[in-house]
Amino acid sequence: MPSDIKQDGSWTCYKLQGPFAFGETGIVLSVIQPLSENGIGIFVVSTFDGDHLLIKTTDKPKVRELLQAAGHTLV
Repeated sequence: MPSDIKQDGSWTCYKLQGPFAFGETGIVLSVIQPLSENGIGIFVVSTFDGDHLLIKTTDKPKVRELLQAAGHTLV
């Protein structure tokens, strides 16, 4: 790998399972709000077929706890 390419490993990805209607709003917000309010760094990738939430793997236990407390089901 060239020395000028930066890399940051150890990420965990959660897929927001739909389908969600195009007009449904607040879905991503309902996931990221409890995390950001608790100091968890996030990266969201949204595409036509879905949304993906990336978090640092070291934050995974806390993320699971916060999302479940917010009413989300994790599989």
